Amino acid sequence: MTRRGPGVDTQFRYLEPGHRGQIDYALLPHDRVTGISRWDLRLNADGDVMPNWTYNVHTERVSDDNYWKDLRSRMLSQTPRLLSTDLRTQRDFSFNWGEMQTYARVQKWQPLQVAQVEDQFASPYQRSPQIGVRLQTGADESVLAGYLPTGRRARLEGGLELEYNRFDLPGGALGSQTQTGERVHLLGHVSLPFSGAAWWLIPKMSINAASYNLDQAIDVTGRRSIGRTIPTFSVDHGWILERNTSLFGQAMRQTLEPRLLYVNTPYRDQSAMPNFDAAPRDYNFDSVFAENQFSGVDRVNDANMLAFGATTRWIEDERGEEQLRLGMVQRYLFRNQQITPDGSPQTHRLSDVVLLASAHLNQAWWTDSTLQLNSADGKVERTVLRLRYSPGPFRTVSASYRLARGQSEQVELAWQWPLFGPDRKSVAGGPGCAGAWYGAGRLQYSMRDKRFTDSVIGAEYDSGCWILRVGAERQATGRAETNTRLILQLELVGLSPLGSNALKVLRDNIPGYRSLSSERSAFGTYD
Repeated sequence: MTRRGPGVDTQFRYLEPGHRGQIDYALLPHDRVTGISRWDLRLNADGDVMPNWTYNVHTERVSDDNYWKDLRSRMLSQTPRLLSTDLRTQRDFSFNWGEMQTYARVQKWQPLQVAQVEDQFASPYQRSPQIGVRLQTGADESVLAGYLPTGRRARLEGGLELEYNRFDLPGGALGSQTQTGERVHLLGHVSLPFSGAAWWLIPKMSINAASYNLDQAIDVTGRRSIGRTIPTFSVDHGWILERNTSLFGQAMRQTLEPRLLYVNTPYRDQSAMPNFDAAPRDYNFDSVFAENQFSGVDRVNDANMLAFGATTRWIEDERGEEQLRLGMVQRYLFRNQQITPDGSPQTHRLSDVVLLASAHLNQAWWTDSTLQLNSADGKVERTVLRLRYSPGPFRTVSASYRLARGQSEQVELAWQWPLFGPDRKSVAGGPGCAGAWYGAGRLQYSMRDKRFTDSVIGAEYDSGCWILRVGAERQATGRAETNTRLILQLELVGLSPLGSNALKVLRDNIPGYRSLSSERSAFGTYD
């Protein structure tokens, strides 16, 4: 920042009965490096118009497309290349039979594109506006999560969503993105859950109907309106069984949790339909049991399939801690699937199998892993392996390996460990202001690109009265570009931290990281 010139940061906060908010504005009147004025504006506001009627306003905007590269640490968005403006209001109604929500929303985007074509991305559609109503019968929340209370009587349950959206594109969208228009959709379901002491059975009928009125012609006939209705039938069945056993000489309670999900959705040609908000779901241990392999409304995959799997856990009786977990899930297709996430028809009957294992080996060691195997050729499609050693406060080392076949391969090492000085096994530290040094950091290496990507290395000095944090952070801003910055923070224990937010950087990057002042300072949860 010293080479860019002087700037000013401002913050305005308010708290009133029923209303609260914060406005942040950072201004760099003349950036000596780029020669332009640069700014960042953030607004967060929430409140109640009246009982059961709320509003939310959340936005962040920046001056230019390169702001996320040069001044990323000054941004709060979790997606620094895609900034959101979201205004919404919602009113809730309660009835004897259930609940109703009415809502309205405007959602805008600011995509920050780069000159390199290969690093540009497709912007999501804006909703200007989104207006809808949702109805839901008085179902138990535990039913919706798949856990049913013992002795619960079966009853008919359902839900309905009716919504209007106007979709358009923000400035900065790719030239290939041209389609805009309106959509009215209806989502509904009716189910009849049954349950016992250790099982559940939920038959359900669902419908996804949508009608489109587009700004561009769909085909050579000039037609701009199109619609479709897609029903789905599913049956979800599972068990939760328990028994007393032992593991490595310790008394344990072992569970066995098998689950089956049958889904039947007829094929409907959707090639002429626009895709405003649908995206493929990540294939993982939970999404295997999703009725639709797409999120959003605009795409519904055809299916006649059975998802099946089981999880078993060993839980220690004395403390109730889970010591070991093993699991497996997979899908079986009774017919070929035409609409798939990758766009190619699925003719292989068995889907990829997902294996899961995690173990709390003792009080210091944890490990967990997931593995996705291609059932056709037996090759590994994706895997995540993690190992963590944490023998006490402020002592943690973790290593991980991630592979996505044909996309990425990364190894990572992270740590927080005492270097030298008085031994502070006690969180409160020793008497007086005797100092101790700690090392902390994370190194992430891309084996595919053969280079270090997002990494941070730092050191902390804990005097007992104050804490000094110094370090360097390296962030990838492109296929061959990186941004490196120095971080420095002084924390007066019990008062306030000064300088760049090194504590947040370390906490966000290091699994198991613990602030040296976590139980001594009123600012232990500062972020």
